[in-house]
Amino acid sequence: MLDFSVLKQITRHLVDQIDHKVLLPTLNPKLSFREDGDRVSVDYFGTPTYVFPKRDCALLAIPNTTAEMLAQYLGVQVREELAAGGYTHLTSLEVEVEENYGQAATYREVLAAD
Repeated sequence: MLDFSVLKQITRHLVDQIDHKVLLPTLNPKLSFREDGDRVSVDYFGTPTYVFPKRDCALLAIPNTTAEMLAQYLGVQVREELAAGGYTHLTSLEVEVEENYGQAATYREVLAAD
């Protein structure tokens, strides 16, 4: 059992970190990133391509910004936050990221045996 307010607080914090940001997948082998003061430069295959204000970016340790990978990324983050808060009794976790109405990706993880 888990108090919904705890889960809501964790997910709100995680979503606020990426909402309305340019999502940059730092594990993508085609991209490289440089942080220079208040800017993030993105190179595509070694060629300077984009420069973004740092405050507008979320650098995520994922290979690509698909709904599937975002669901997994957020699921792992939720699991880690719950564990850090002492919620180790949970048996499973499911996170869904919806791209559009009717288009979603779901990440499921078994946390412990029933």
